[in-house]
Amino acid sequence: MHDNIYIDKALFQRISEGDEAAFGILFNTSLMTLEPFIRKLVKSPDSAKEVIQATFLRVWLSRDKLSGVEHPKAWLYKVAANECYTYMRKEATEYRLRETAVVEEDEADTATRRLTLKELHAIIEEAVMLLSPQRRRIYQMSRNKGMKIPEIATELDLSPNSVKNALVFSLKAIREHLRKNGHAIPLVYLLFICK
Repeated sequence: MHDNIYIDKALFQRISEGDEAAFGILFNTSLMTLEPFIRKLVKSPDSAKEVIQATFLRVWLSRDKLSGVEHPKAWLYKVAANECYTYMRKEATEYRLRETAVVEEDEADTATRRLTLKELHAIIEEAVMLLSPQRRRIYQMSRNKGMKIPEIATELDLSPNSVKNALVFSLKAIREHLRKNGHAIPLVYLLFICK
């Protein structure tokens, strides 16, 4: 196969040394075979693009370990498969959250429905100010500036998982603050309001 020529230990060694040109070679030569493999697992062209980005981000973030990889092509496919499974777990979790939100919406009290958007934003802003400075900054970069997790991670020199965990914690803290103030907001609405 075409990518067998380029995906070898020498290429991984160059990438492990921070060689961006070598990373570009890896990306360009393996994309054509990785994309169908990923698309078959996630069943969607748009989802496949997201997983491809996550796969190559993972490769770049793990570059310090690449020099020890014995079978580069197999390792790359394993990373891609793991990213597919991570994506599918995330999708399943979001589906369960949407289902839970429907139940929560039915249980929401009438006063919550009358709460104006302006009042809600004020309470949310109050909750954001109670977050630690790092979590507040991550939350604001995500929600106010519209930055994606990998972008925030790069800018703040954090792992994407740290950024994701900070966002999850922030949303839970905001929701809890709303609840303490007598406003049981369904999670789905909170996600849309906080964007």
